[in-house]
Amino acid sequence: MGLQARRSASRSPGAAGPRRGVLQLLPLLLLLSLRPRACGAAAQGEAEAPTLYLWKTGPWGRCMGDECGPGGIQTRAVWCAHVEGWTTLHTNCKQAERPNNQQNCFKVCDWHKELYDWRLGPWNQCQPVISKSLEKPLECIKGEEGIQVREITCIQKEKDIPAEDIICEYFEPKPLLEQACLIPCQQDCIVSEFSAWSECSKTCGNGLQHRTRHVVAPPQFGGSGCPNLTEFQVCQSSPCEAEESMYSLHVGPWSTCSMPHLRQVRQARRRGKNKDREKDRGKGVKDPEAHELIKKKRNRNRQNRQENKYWDIQIGYQTREVTCMNKTGRAADVR
Repeated sequence: MGLQARRSASRSPGAAGPRRGVLQLLPLLLLLSLRPRACGAAAQGEAEAPTLYLWKTGPWGRCMGDECGPGGIQTRAVWCAHVEGWTTLHTNCKQAERPNNQQNCFKVCDWHKELYDWRLGPWNQCQPVISKSLEKPLECIKGEEGIQVREITCIQKEKDIPAEDIICEYFEPKPLLEQACLIPCQQDCIVSEFSAWSECSKTCGNGLQHRTRHVVAPPQFGGSGCPNLTEFQVCQSSPCEAEESMYSLHVGPWSTCSMPHLRQVRQARRRGKNKDREKDRGKGVKDPEAHELIKKKRNRNRQNRQENKYWDIQIGYQTREVTCMNKTGRAADVR
């Protein structure tokens, strides 16, 4: 009886109620757990949309309009495409980034040919084409491949102002902007051998001497420049003698004694008297007694010269030649 009572109690409606409530809540819990994942997947899909879909554009069509010149309209195709290349709906691309499919343009007419033309600039210097896959040879033989470019502009000839390229392209294709070229091998400067050394700049002591060479071929295409074309070196000649020993006096013999002319004797006497007078004036003799004594002395001297036979002497003169001579034998000034 006790075991049957327990079994009947477990099958009673009051015990089965809680189990049914748990089973009813399970679907709700599953929905709550899946909702954040669904939102995350949607946000991730929105973030990946710009990278999966891109706007594509075609070339601009011909400028259309009723009149020639500015004011025309040209259009182009615009579509949305997947990154893999296939076209899709426009709604898959961002509408804010959609390019314009229409713009204003310059309608070219035949008579514009006389107003517009291409202006060609000069080719610039040839530049080497750098290639990482190909190594440059160590020795240049034929030159190096390069490329050179130039500027090309469509201009309005009357006003000499730039214009749109499409105007000139209407009548003539745009010329080439670049072309292949060949960079010659670098050529270093070539010089000749030195000449012989020149004579020493001084005949004695330390001097300088030089030698020269000339350019055979100038440097080209970035080659090394020319070296010095002139060289100097110190040269030594015989030691220089003292300046005094470079010159000497050559003295000739005395000539015979010659008597001066009477006129010359008179002039000499007059000059002597004048000197005596100047001496007397310089002495400033003012005493009458002293002056009288000097006068008496002069008179006695004259008298003695007349009485004594030894005073009867005539004074003559003799000369000799004195010359300053250089060591080389040339005459120089006597200083």
